[in-house]
Amino acid sequence: MFAASRRSMTRHRNSPQLSEAVIHEALGDELWRLDDGRSARQATSCLITPQPGDRVLLVCMADESHYVLHVLARKDGCGATLSVPGADSLSIRQRHVDVAATQTIALRAACDVEITAVQGRLSLSARDIFTSAAESLVHIARSFVGQVDRYLLDARQLLRLHGEHTIVTARQDAKIDAERVSLG
Repeated sequence: MFAASRRSMTRHRNSPQLSEAVIHEALGDELWRLDDGRSARQATSCLITPQPGDRVLLVCMADESHYVLHVLARKDGCGATLSVPGADSLSIRQRHVDVAATQTIALRAACDVEITAVQGRLSLSARDIFTSAAESLVHIARSFVGQVDRYLLDARQLLRLHGEHTIVTARQDAKIDAERVSLG
């Protein structure tokens, strides 16, 4: 009987202990200094990156290591960063994904950004759309239809329009202005 209770006390002493703490400062590499001087790593399951001032749920392991499990509270108006400690990439896999913002959304990458709708439709709708490319802008489509009130195109070097059949029509005036005009 004595041995059984001794085992349970040992097991209890070695089990993880939960507590709360406040993040004091970032030490780098998902390591944080707490308000009581201890340091803790961000747990892989803690997807919200802690910030100084955050109240967090902490676990103390049997080996005396500490992990931030969850961010419990943060001052209103502060941003949040979604990050998985130790992971090189993040993938969201779900039948439907909806990302909504009441103000702005920004997608940024140091290298490539790819948006693909393999069998569906890609729709862009905005009051204004701006595109720019430092090197090349290529459009490839089986059909291209555009409807605008005004279409201005300025080519500094060469403008070439080519087709098996090319039709240029104007309701009132068609004007060609150049130093030399070659037809045929």
